[in-house]
Amino acid sequence: MSQEASVQAVLACSQCGRALDQSDLVHIAGNWVCADCKPAFLSRVMASGAPVTSKWHYAGFWIRVVARLIDGITLGIAQAFIALLFFGTFGAQFLPSAMRSTPIGLRISFQLLSYAIAIAYEAVFLRYQGATLGKMAVGLKVVRSDGGSLGWGISFGRYFMYIVSGIILLIGYIMVGFDNEKRALHDRVCGTRVIYKRSLV
Repeated sequence: MSQEASVQAVLACSQCGRALDQSDLVHIAGNWVCADCKPAFLSRVMASGAPVTSKWHYAGFWIRVVARLIDGITLGIAQAFIALLFFGTFGAQFLPSAMRSTPIGLRISFQLLSYAIAIAYEAVFLRYQGATLGKMAVGLKVVRSDGGSLGWGISFGRYFMYIVSGIILLIGYIMVGFDNEKRALHDRVCGTRVIYKRSLV
């Protein structure tokens, strides 16, 4: 077998943008579509008669979980340093015995400051970078539905809606796996999309 014959063509899915071997794609209505996107794409074609292509590669559930874990570690380290200032012990918030022996007023002040830092972290990074440190680390960006950057209102609102997504039995997060544009509840409410930054180029 010649070298040329052993090399398969690599194409991008017109819906999610993933680069796959041609054998892993199907050609529908003039578009190459992967198996994951095929059902939704066929539904749109049948309903409207006009195929809808996506210009972005949307970020799925698990890559967003990784980004959020990185953010959690980052904020945890910041809180550990704040605990050192408040309680004299690095990471005291993780030590129940140290927290129990601390005056209630000091504990409440620590919690309020921790919440304020978490809110500011999310809002400031989204407003100026379009992504938190976790999202930047895995190459993601949050954009508006028209591709524009986020303002202060959406940056703060998205954080609070993110909390709502979690307290309703995590349903707001799980929605990512069943949405054509990988939107969680907070994305739907705020009109945002989480995409791979390279798909903006």
